Amino acid sequence: MHSALIEMIAAGQTDVGRVRSRNEDSFHLDPERGLAVICDGMGGHAGGDIASRTAVEVVAAVLASQDHDDDGRTPSPAEEERAAAYAVSTVRSAVVAANRRINALNRQRGFAEGRGMGTTLVGLWRVPGIGRVVVFHAGDSRLYRLRDGELRLLTRDHSLYQVWLDNGRRGQAPQRNIIVRALGTGDQVEPDIAVHDLQPDDLYLLCSDGLTGIVPEGVIQRILTQQPPPAAEDACTRLIDLANGAGGPDNITLILARFVLLPA
Repeated sequence: MHSALIEMIAAGQTDVGRVRSRNEDSFHLDPERGLAVICDGMGGHAGGDIASRTAVEVVAAVLASQDHDDDGRTPSPAEEERAAAYAVSTVRSAVVAANRRINALNRQRGFAEGRGMGTTLVGLWRVPGIGRVVVFHAGDSRLYRLRDGELRLLTRDHSLYQVWLDNGRRGQAPQRNIIVRALGTGDQVEPDIAVHDLQPDDLYLLCSDGLTGIVPEGVIQRILTQQPPPAAEDACTRLIDLANGAGGPDNITLILARFVLLPA
């Protein structure tokens, strides 16, 4: 389906939680471009908030520069494939640029490789001109899609706990918050990037682990599938309230983005 026929309606919220004194999460939301990004900073006094804000700003700036005029013509299958491939390449370049910027800040501050500030990243970008979206991430911030009442996780955590699960749960389970891939702590990073077809009424949830580490997926699904569907802003508030009601041990950030078919 041609992307000009689909509009993103979205809301995002962030909350420091009930335990931490500093919010190291950042997010960017641009419904007109179909762009949503969340970063969960790491490093505390080393500047996790700076890392997350830097990543969001760099990725948003690179992707915003890719705007093009839509001539209203339905693209051919070959043109769609080229557009999707170019979008994947652009996203990778944006993430690499963000990683390079944060890594340079760490070096300027005298941190050794692998130390200093870093950040997870998860994002969604509607491919300009076609009915597809690019999903990208590094770390354990997540992206879910609700379609036809089914909540599906479209990302896979880059965490030591996920490695343990993948290896058959052998040995003692590691802590869930140990990240094995992030921006800023090394001179290179390889994000996971995938392209998905876009359907009207798809609802995407992007979130930091301050939500998913506390609120079970079944509870999240029940809230998002209520009838009538809650407004994005109201659903965000309710999910944050649930995380805080369960102790709020971490910063909580989420974006809800629904793609709707424009009226004829």
